[in-house]
Amino acid sequence: MTSYSPTELISEIECRFGIETDTFPFMVQSTFGQTITVRNDTAWLEKLTIEKIGCAPTNIAWGRPLHANLLVEWLLRGWFIDRIQTHIDLRPLIVVQRLLAAHEFTGDDAETIGNRLSSFAVRECTRLKTLSCNDEVVALRVFYRWCLDEEVSGFNEHDSLELSQLTVTAFDNRHLVTMRDDDFGPFTRVQLTHIEMHLSTCEFVTHAQRTLFLLTRDWGIRPIQLALMQITDFGVDESGPFVRVPSVKGIRRSRLRRHPSNLVKRYISNDTAEAVKQQCASAEHQCNAASGTIHALCAKHGISVPKLPTPLFPAAYKSEIRLLRFLTNPKLTPFTLHLDNHRLSYELTSLTWTLKLLDPHRSRQETAPFMRISAYRLRRTKATSMVLSGASPEEVAEALDHVNLNSIKHYFRYNLELQEFINTTHMVSPEINAAVQMWCGKFMEVTADRSSLTAISNLGLCSSSEPCPYHPTVTCYACPKFRPSRHADHEAALADITKFQQMLGSTSTGAMAQQVEAAIHGAKSVIIAVKELDD
Repeated sequence: MTSYSPTELISEIECRFGIETDTFPFMVQSTFGQTITVRNDTAWLEKLTIEKIGCAPTNIAWGRPLHANLLVEWLLRGWFIDRIQTHIDLRPLIVVQRLLAAHEFTGDDAETIGNRLSSFAVRECTRLKTLSCNDEVVALRVFYRWCLDEEVSGFNEHDSLELSQLTVTAFDNRHLVTMRDDDFGPFTRVQLTHIEMHLSTCEFVTHAQRTLFLLTRDWGIRPIQLALMQITDFGVDESGPFVRVPSVKGIRRSRLRRHPSNLVKRYISNDTAEAVKQQCASAEHQCNAASGTIHALCAKHGISVPKLPTPLFPAAYKSEIRLLRFLTNPKLTPFTLHLDNHRLSYELTSLTWTLKLLDPHRSRQETAPFMRISAYRLRRTKATSMVLSGASPEEVAEALDHVNLNSIKHYFRYNLELQEFINTTHMVSPEINAAVQMWCGKFMEVTADRSSLTAISNLGLCSSSEPCPYHPTVTCYACPKFRPSRHADHEAALADITKFQQMLGSTSTGAMAQQVEAAIHGAKSVIIAVKELDD
């Protein structure tokens, strides 16, 4: 393919097709305020790197030709530059370039080439729709609309309307909920309790991982939202501990990121609050350690040292080139130390292999017979629990940061009887046996030295050396430091906790309800464990 400099491309377009056009800009600004250099006096930059706050950067190969056809090359350059300035989602650019690359669109004039390009886009959209290639259909439609707005020959309103009527269905994951998918569907209460108990006792789980899990458990927070959070988002008021969570859905809200009006207060459970408090201290320590690198880099490049906010989950490392992009773009600078969403997602997913909790639905002969843990599985769990507790569609959509009800309708296909049947099935499955095993060896009667343990009513002992920040006798059954007595009346304790749950009713936050729910299942497993030991 012939390579044209920016100036040569404009000259050739004017000479061959008689199209008068503006020169390409040297620099553009992204939707997040990043200044991006696209060319110099003689050539295109080899690569464009566009930062999307909270995410990994998007890299576009820019120095080589985008298409063999001169007119298509010019159109693609213009579309790329325009979309970088107006949209967050740049995936359509890469998709359309790939789809057009294999086609020549021959012709001696702009009208012929435009007609062939337009016809190809219409045919290809129709073909891709039958193959359910939704990303490709959407990308081509966006490109077609842009060409129409730019009055490119061959592109017309009739075909644009036809393309807009091609129904594109978003990725359908409803079956993960309605069919109770064992790998990616919502957790049952027993599964969730099982994971929580091991999170506290596994030495290989980092504190950041535990905090991520608990925040996602309480509110189904997306990794991108977690990536945007800072330590100032944590607080306590008369209603209890809370975090402020950025909204990221919706064309306008997604661009606001951490604007004060875009932060939503979410009350969290006590165990989550304790974890977040410790994570704030850890994040401050980590960012203080990184300040030397930031100061040295600013001194090296003559940049004034900014006062950087402390993210709740700081990045352990960023390359010098990337740090410079953040430090030299004022709109990006506050996010210099933030970890990207894909890394946070991995931190949660890696709990699958760190905890290695056997999945009763998988054969032990499988290579990885473990219970899968992920951020979106916890989101589905949160939504399901809200539906079963009587939340309205609007409340579920608001809690999960959705802009409309279409994304949560499938959760309401459940009914309480179905969920109770599922949980009852789990109670007699190998899974409850695993829950019972958690108490084996933890009864106070088998504890040799009890001198440092604290009595908890007449239920058992506590191995914690610090005052309990939670609700003793209620939350003990969900705590790994609890040492129950085999001879205590755990049935009565279970009845009291159940009454407490009923008393909370609709006045409690989702996080508090989940904490009590976990205690109920912990108490049930203690009762079963005692019966097995007595037998």
